[in-house]
Amino acid sequence: MASINLDDLSKDNCDRLKQRAAIHGQSLESELDSILTIVFEQKTADNSLKELLLAMPDVGEDEDFNRVRDNYREISL
Repeated sequence: MASINLDDLSKDNCDRLKQRAAIHGQSLESELDSILTIVFEQKTADNSLKELLLAMPDVGEDEDFNRVRDNYREISL
């Protein structure tokens, strides 16, 4: 396998990659490989919505995607 040097990656992107790898329980290299696999396997816009949804990785819990509703403001009518 080839080597990849991440020294030129921005600190922000490097931190996000490390965080994403930790969330998925993978090494940095495995996480980057997963991301690249997803990107390279994407087809053209000819894909149906069903195909696009099925191509999404099965990660996270349903609660991870819940919307936070604590940023509301009172309205007087």
